[in-house]
Amino acid sequence: MKKEDRTAKKQREDRALNRVLCWFGGAVVLEFFLLLLNRFYFVDHNGGNVALSRGLFRFLRVSAWVLLAVTAAFALWWLLRRRQGKKTALQSGGCVCAGALFLCAFVAGVWGNYGGVRFLYVCVPVVAVLALVYYLYQREFFLVALQGGVTLFALWFYHSFSGRIDGAVYAVMGTVLALTAAAVVLLVLLQRGKGALGKRRVLPKKANYLPLYIAAGVTVAALPAAMLLGQTAAYAAIFAVVAWLFGAAIYYTVRLM
Repeated sequence: MKKEDRTAKKQREDRALNRVLCWFGGAVVLEFFLLLLNRFYFVDHNGGNVALSRGLFRFLRVSAWVLLAVTAAFALWWLLRRRQGKKTALQSGGCVCAGALFLCAFVAGVWGNYGGVRFLYVCVPVVAVLALVYYLYQREFFLVALQGGVTLFALWFYHSFSGRIDGAVYAVMGTVLALTAAAVVLLVLLQRGKGALGKRRVLPKKANYLPLYIAAGVTVAALPAAMLLGQTAAYAAIFAVVAWLFGAAIYYTVRLM
């Protein structure tokens, strides 16, 4: 490998590592925010400082919409800068940060009493891990991990809320299955186009599509099994999906070496 190629490769790796560190730093800040929220909102709401709890509830409701407006403003700014051919690091970073805070405030304010904060405890580090996979691993592994993460979310939602808010449960499960079907169609098109959709390259020309199809198959098998067989099957399906993701991680890590 030429010296110029080695230098360019090291620069790409450094940029990827810096982005991963930014994602993990943001995840740590959000987790700290959620811990404080759980301490002063939900604990107090259950028998402590009710006035503080109600104040935080109103603050979350208002701040969620403010943060949504800020996210939209950053997205519009990003679009304008991109069309002008200028750098968009500040705009994209601001959009991601504001969007993440909006989702946390919205879920905690609207869905908090139904386990929303517990969901965010898990969701925030999962997103950080997905960012690590996206920047450091092959694109195929990111798609496999994303499919697995969405499947785990659907199974967790079913396991947590089945029998309480059945309409939302079946809407989530049906949506995930529909998205999986659309993903399979997209994979077929990518395979025929050797990793490209029109002029846009999505996957490498020599990408291995078998793990991607297996990931979709795991979703299609796990969700109906949970809905038909009940809570025990949903719990078992969660462990099965985690085992599949662990095996995929080993496979793609070996390929990376």
